[in-house]
Amino acid sequence: MALLDGRIAYDFTPGSGDGAVLLLHGFLSDRRAGGRFDRLAAEYARIGYAVLRIDFSGFGDSLGDAVDGERLLDDTAVALDHLDSLGYTRQILHGQSLGSAVALRVAPSRPRVVTLVLTGASTGAGHGDRPYPFLSEEQVAAWYRDEDIHLPITGSSIRTHVVVNRRRPRLGARGTQEELLSAVKVPVLIIHGDTGELEQHLAALTAKGAHLLPEGSEVVVIPGATHTFTESQDAVAVKALDWVRRQVPLT
Repeated sequence: MALLDGRIAYDFTPGSGDGAVLLLHGFLSDRRAGGRFDRLAAEYARIGYAVLRIDFSGFGDSLGDAVDGERLLDDTAVALDHLDSLGYTRQILHGQSLGSAVALRVAPSRPRVVTLVLTGASTGAGHGDRPYPFLSEEQVAAWYRDEDIHLPITGSSIRTHVVVNRRRPRLGARGTQEELLSAVKVPVLIIHGDTGELEQHLAALTAKGAHLLPEGSEVVVIPGATHTFTESQDAVAVKALDWVRRQVPLT
Protein backbone atom coordinates (compact mmCIF):
# COMPACT_ATOMS: atom_id res chain seq x y z
CA MET A 1 0.00 0.00 0.00
CA ALA A 2 1.36 3.42 -0.98
CA LEU A 3 1.67 6.09 1.74
CA LEU A 4 2.39 9.82 1.54
CA ASP A 5 4.59 11.12 4.33
CA GLY A 6 4.63 7.58 5.69
CA ARG A 7 1.04 7.86 6.95
CA ILE A 8 -1.52 8.90 4.30
CA ALA A 9 -2.90 6.15 2.07
CA TYR A 10 -3.47 7.21 -1.53
CA ASP A 11 -4.20 6.21 -5.10
CA PHE A 12 -2.77 8.15 -8.02
CA THR A 13 -3.50 8.14 -11.75
CA PRO A 14 -1.21 10.30 -13.93
CA GLY A 15 -2.65 12.69 -16.49
CA SER A 16 -1.75 13.91 -19.95
CA GLY A 17 -1.19 17.56 -19.05
CA ASP A 18 -0.51 19.85 -16.11
CA GLY A 19 -3.98 19.60 -14.55
CA ALA A 20 -4.62 17.40 -11.51
CA VAL A 21 -7.64 16.71 -9.31
CA LEU A 22 -7.33 15.98 -5.60
CA LEU A 23 -10.41 14.12 -4.32
CA LEU A 24 -11.23 14.72 -0.64
CA HIS A 25 -13.80 12.38 0.89
CA GLY A 26 -16.57 12.97 3.40
CA PHE A 27 -17.06 11.97 7.02
CA LEU A 28 -17.49 8.24 7.78
CA SER A 29 -16.00 7.42 4.39
CA ASP A 30 -12.64 6.92 2.65
CA ARG A 31 -10.88 7.54 -0.66
CA ARG A 32 -13.30 5.28 -2.54
CA ALA A 33 -16.38 7.01 -1.09
CA GLY A 34 -18.42 3.85 -1.42
CA GLY A 35 -17.48 3.63 -5.11
CA ARG A 36 -18.50 7.21 -5.92
CA PHE A 37 -14.89 8.43 -6.00
CA ASP A 38 -13.90 5.38 -8.04
CA ARG A 39 -16.37 6.62 -10.63
CA LEU A 40 -15.23 10.25 -10.48
CA ALA A 41 -11.54 9.33 -10.59
CA ALA A 42 -12.14 7.25 -13.71
CA GLU A 43 -14.12 10.07 -15.34
CA TYR A 44 -11.48 12.71 -14.65
CA ALA A 45 -8.69 10.39 -15.83
CA ARG A 46 -10.61 9.55 -18.99
CA ILE A 47 -10.50 13.18 -20.14
CA GLY A 48 -6.82 13.62 -19.30
CA TYR A 49 -6.55 14.91 -15.72
CA ALA A 50 -4.27 13.36 -13.14
CA VAL A 51 -6.20 12.17 -10.10
CA LEU A 52 -4.98 11.83 -6.52
CA ARG A 53 -7.20 10.32 -3.83
CA ILE A 54 -6.27 10.17 -0.15
CA ASP A 55 -7.68 8.72 3.03
CA PHE A 56 -7.68 11.44 5.67
CA SER A 57 -5.83 10.56 8.89
CA GLY A 58 -8.08 8.42 11.05
CA PHE A 59 -9.99 7.18 8.00
CA GLY A 60 -9.52 4.28 5.59
CA ASP A 61 -6.00 2.87 5.37
CA SER A 62 -4.30 6.00 6.69
CA LEU A 63 -2.74 6.11 10.13
CA GLY A 64 -4.41 7.99 12.95
CA ASP A 65 -6.59 6.97 15.85
CA ALA A 66 -9.11 9.83 15.96
CA VAL A 67 -10.40 12.66 13.78
CA ASP A 68 -8.27 15.79 14.19
CA GLY A 69 -9.19 18.93 12.26
CA GLU A 70 -5.65 20.28 12.10
CA ARG A 71 -4.37 16.96 10.79
CA LEU A 72 -7.00 16.96 8.01
CA LEU A 73 -5.65 20.29 6.78
CA ASP A 74 -2.10 19.00 6.97
CA ASP A 75 -3.05 15.82 5.07
CA THR A 76 -4.35 17.96 2.22
CA ALA A 77 -1.24 20.12 2.19
CA VAL A 78 0.93 16.98 1.98
CA ALA A 79 -1.16 15.71 -0.95
CA LEU A 80 -0.85 19.04 -2.78
CA ASP A 81 2.89 19.08 -2.11
CA HIS A 82 3.01 15.69 -3.82
CA LEU A 83 1.24 17.09 -6.88
CA ASP A 84 3.69 20.01 -6.84
CA SER A 85 6.61 17.58 -6.85
CA LEU A 86 5.15 15.80 -9.88
CA GLY A 87 4.89 19.04 -11.84
CA TYR A 88 1.11 19.54 -11.80
CA THR A 89 0.84 23.32 -11.80
CA ARG A 90 -2.96 23.62 -12.12
CA GLN A 91 -4.71 21.83 -9.29
CA ILE A 92 -8.40 21.23 -8.64
CA LEU A 93 -9.81 20.38 -5.22
CA HIS A 94 -12.95 18.22 -5.39
CA GLY A 95 -14.39 17.73 -1.93
CA GLN A 96 -17.48 15.95 -0.63
CA SER A 97 -19.05 17.19 2.64
CA LEU A 98 -16.15 17.11 5.15
CA GLY A 99 -13.78 17.23 2.19
CA SER A 100 -15.47 20.42 0.99
CA ALA A 101 -14.87 22.10 4.35
CA VAL A 102 -11.21 21.10 4.18
CA ALA A 103 -10.89 22.34 0.59
CA LEU A 104 -12.30 25.78 1.43
CA ARG A 105 -9.77 26.21 4.23
CA VAL A 106 -6.73 24.97 2.32
CA ALA A 107 -7.27 26.64 -1.07
CA PRO A 108 -6.40 30.23 -0.04
CA SER A 109 -2.84 29.24 0.87
CA ARG A 110 -2.14 27.17 -2.27
CA PRO A 111 -1.45 29.30 -5.37
CA ARG A 112 -1.58 26.30 -7.72
CA VAL A 113 -5.18 25.51 -6.75
CA VAL A 114 -7.18 27.15 -9.55
CA THR A 115 -10.73 25.99 -8.82
CA LEU A 116 -12.88 24.00 -6.39
CA VAL A 117 -15.69 21.51 -6.95
CA LEU A 118 -17.70 20.95 -3.77
CA THR A 119 -20.57 18.48 -3.34
CA GLY A 120 -22.78 18.37 -0.26
CA ALA A 121 -20.71 21.35 0.81
CA SER A 122 -20.27 22.59 4.35
CA THR A 123 -19.79 26.31 3.72
CA GLY A 124 -20.44 27.68 7.19
CA ALA A 125 -18.38 28.55 10.22
CA GLY A 126 -17.25 26.21 12.94
CA HIS A 127 -19.16 25.35 16.11
CA GLY A 128 -16.56 25.78 18.84
CA ASP A 129 -16.80 23.11 21.51
CA ARG A 130 -20.25 21.89 20.50
CA PRO A 131 -20.50 18.12 19.91
CA TYR A 132 -21.29 16.74 16.48
CA PRO A 133 -25.03 17.19 15.80
CA PHE A 134 -25.64 13.53 14.99
CA LEU A 135 -24.47 12.13 18.34
CA SER A 136 -26.94 10.38 20.63
CA GLU A 137 -27.59 11.64 24.15
CA GLU A 138 -25.26 8.98 25.53
CA GLN A 139 -22.54 9.98 23.05
CA VAL A 140 -22.93 13.67 23.91
CA ALA A 141 -22.44 12.81 27.57
CA ALA A 142 -19.31 10.84 26.64
CA TRP A 143 -18.13 13.80 24.53
CA TYR A 144 -18.15 16.08 27.57
CA ARG A 145 -16.30 13.43 29.55
CA ASP A 146 -13.54 13.60 26.90
CA GLU A 147 -14.07 9.95 25.98
CA ASP A 148 -13.52 8.36 22.58
CA ILE A 149 -16.75 7.96 20.62
CA HIS A 150 -16.84 5.21 18.01
CA LEU A 151 -19.05 6.01 15.03
CA PRO A 152 -19.92 3.03 12.79
CA ILE A 153 -19.02 3.38 9.11
CA THR A 154 -21.25 2.26 6.27
CA GLY A 155 -19.39 4.11 3.49
CA SER A 156 -16.03 2.38 3.88
CA SER A 157 -14.83 -1.08 3.03
CA ILE A 158 -11.72 -0.64 5.18
CA ARG A 159 -12.66 0.57 8.67
CA THR A 160 -15.65 -0.40 10.79
CA HIS A 161 -15.75 2.91 12.67
CA VAL A 162 -14.31 6.40 13.02
CA VAL A 163 -13.30 7.83 16.38
CA VAL A 164 -14.05 11.38 17.53
CA ASN A 165 -12.96 12.96 20.79
CA ARG A 166 -13.54 16.40 22.27
CA ARG A 167 -9.82 16.78 22.96
CA ARG A 168 -9.02 16.72 19.24
CA PRO A 169 -9.29 20.07 17.38
CA ARG A 170 -12.49 20.49 15.39
CA LEU A 171 -12.16 21.60 11.79
CA GLY A 172 -12.72 25.35 11.64
CA ALA A 173 -14.08 25.50 15.17
CA ARG A 174 -13.94 29.29 15.12
CA GLY A 175 -14.55 32.03 12.59
CA THR A 176 -17.49 33.18 10.48
CA GLN A 177 -18.91 32.16 7.13
CA GLU A 178 -17.86 35.52 5.73
CA GLU A 179 -14.26 34.95 6.79
CA LEU A 180 -14.26 31.44 5.35
CA LEU A 181 -15.75 32.20 1.94
CA SER A 182 -14.17 35.61 1.44
CA ALA A 183 -10.70 34.09 1.78
CA VAL A 184 -11.21 31.94 -1.32
CA LYS A 185 -10.03 33.72 -4.48
CA VAL A 186 -10.67 31.12 -7.21
CA PRO A 187 -14.00 30.13 -8.84
CA VAL A 188 -16.01 27.54 -6.95
CA LEU A 189 -18.67 25.13 -8.17
CA ILE A 190 -20.96 24.04 -5.35
CA ILE A 191 -23.38 21.18 -6.01
CA HIS A 192 -26.21 20.49 -3.59
CA GLY A 193 -29.15 18.15 -3.51
CA ASP A 194 -32.61 19.05 -2.28
CA THR A 195 -33.53 15.83 -0.45
CA GLY A 196 -32.99 15.02 3.23
CA GLU A 197 -32.76 17.24 6.29
CA LEU A 198 -28.96 17.47 6.30
CA GLU A 199 -28.60 18.37 2.63
CA GLN A 200 -31.43 20.89 2.79
CA HIS A 201 -29.74 22.55 5.76
CA LEU A 202 -26.38 22.71 3.98
CA ALA A 203 -27.96 24.05 0.79
CA ALA A 204 -29.68 26.80 2.76
CA LEU A 205 -26.41 27.69 4.45
CA THR A 206 -24.67 27.97 1.08
CA ALA A 207 -27.49 30.10 -0.33
CA LYS A 208 -27.09 32.46 2.61
CA GLY A 209 -23.40 33.00 1.85
CA ALA A 210 -23.39 32.66 -1.95
CA HIS A 211 -22.78 36.39 -2.42
CA LEU A 212 -19.42 35.94 -0.66
CA LEU A 213 -18.08 33.48 -3.24
CA PRO A 214 -15.48 34.63 -5.79
CA GLU A 215 -16.58 36.01 -9.15
CA GLY A 216 -17.43 33.28 -11.63
CA SER A 217 -18.57 30.83 -8.97
CA GLU A 218 -21.76 28.79 -9.39
CA VAL A 219 -24.18 27.07 -7.03
CA VAL A 220 -26.39 24.38 -8.56
CA VAL A 221 -29.00 22.08 -7.06
CA ILE A 222 -29.66 18.58 -8.39
CA PRO A 223 -33.35 17.74 -7.89
CA GLY A 224 -33.88 14.57 -5.90
CA ALA A 225 -30.24 14.28 -4.81
CA THR A 226 -29.39 13.35 -1.22
CA HIS A 227 -26.31 14.33 0.75
CA THR A 228 -24.24 11.42 -0.57
CA PHE A 229 -25.44 11.79 -4.20
CA THR A 230 -25.44 8.01 -4.44
CA GLU A 231 -28.42 7.98 -6.79
CA SER A 232 -27.25 11.09 -8.67
CA GLN A 233 -23.72 10.14 -9.70
CA ASP A 234 -24.36 10.71 -13.40
CA ALA A 235 -25.58 14.25 -12.80
CA VAL A 236 -22.64 15.06 -10.49
CA ALA A 237 -20.13 13.72 -13.03
CA VAL A 238 -21.63 15.75 -15.87
CA LYS A 239 -21.60 19.01 -13.91
CA ALA A 240 -18.16 18.47 -12.37
CA LEU A 241 -16.43 17.48 -15.61
CA ASP A 242 -18.03 20.32 -17.56
CA TRP A 243 -16.89 22.79 -14.90
CA VAL A 244 -13.31 21.51 -14.79
CA ARG A 245 -13.03 21.46 -18.58
CA ARG A 246 -14.06 25.12 -18.67
CA GLN A 247 -11.95 26.27 -15.75
CA VAL A 248 -8.84 24.19 -16.43
CA PRO A 249 -8.76 23.32 -20.14
CA LEU A 250 -6.06 20.84 -21.05
CA THR A 251 -3.79 21.79 -23.94
